Amino acid sequence: MYRLLRASIHAALHLYCGRIHLDLRYAPPADAVLLLASNHPNSFFDALMIATHLPQRMRFLARGDAFRDPRAAKLLRALFMIPIYRMSEGRSELKRTADSFDQAQEDLERGGSVLVFSEGLSVNEPGLRALGKGTGRITYRAWQSGLNVQVLPVWLRYDTFHRPFMDVCIGTGGVMEKRALGTGPEAIFLRQFNSDLRERLLSTSATVDLARAHVLAQRPRTFRGIDRSLLALPAIVGLILHAPWYFSLRAFTAGKTRGSVFFDSVLFGLLFLTYPLWLLALVGIGWWTGLGWWAFAVVILAPLSLLALRGFSLR
Repeated sequence: MYRLLRASIHAALHLYCGRIHLDLRYAPPADAVLLLASNHPNSFFDALMIATHLPQRMRFLARGDAFRDPRAAKLLRALFMIPIYRMSEGRSELKRTADSFDQAQEDLERGGSVLVFSEGLSVNEPGLRALGKGTGRITYRAWQSGLNVQVLPVWLRYDTFHRPFMDVCIGTGGVMEKRALGTGPEAIFLRQFNSDLRERLLSTSATVDLARAHVLAQRPRTFRGIDRSLLALPAIVGLILHAPWYFSLRAFTAGKTRGSVFFDSVLFGLLFLTYPLWLLALVGIGWWTGLGWWAFAVVILAPLSLLALRGFSLR
């Protein structure tokens, strides 16, 4: 189930996004026990990008207020999320925060990997904000218990937010290991850990920017105009077939997420879940207009035309 869902989301992300660049300076083996420490510019969308483009099977910590609705909580847990509650929400949240740390520890003990967004809150901004203490606390507990957990810095860079076919870069930096940092008293450890992690995240950010600039500079230019013109007709077909579905969901999402950072997460989720229904609707329209069994060809032609639209739209 995990592999099927991961492969489906991976394919859908490559339709939703433009280019996805990977700069994995440290590519850990799939069976490595990792605590992945990432920046957090785009809400749940960040977790989908990392979970589908790194080989580890992972759980990830998500903001606890998203779990308040029991039905939403059940779905989010099924999607391998662990709720994390902020201390600023009150002392009543301390017990639930401790439970979340316990679950992360159990996953690491079983040999799984855990993704943590070290800034805590998500903001649609490209820079690195102040780091919270959650990543350090999970690491401290794991290392104190003798687990050979490596902390892997991960950096996400979006060229834009809330626009179709955005470019995304994912980079990894050098791992932090227990023997390099030690443990010591927790308060001292947390200060040292956050300082080291911040330096590594900023370094990873710089290498990601350089790698993306290099990739863009290497793009062939000689026949780019000719290649793009070949995509024009199928791209127009893709726009006609998908515009009513896409722009309706986009308008709905914009209204529901106004003033928040959830736009891309919600829109992608709605598109992912409803695309099979939209294909069935197109088949029904084709059948009703007299195409007969040929109407079922849209199940293949519509996704191909969407790929053409994506290729035509790439900057």
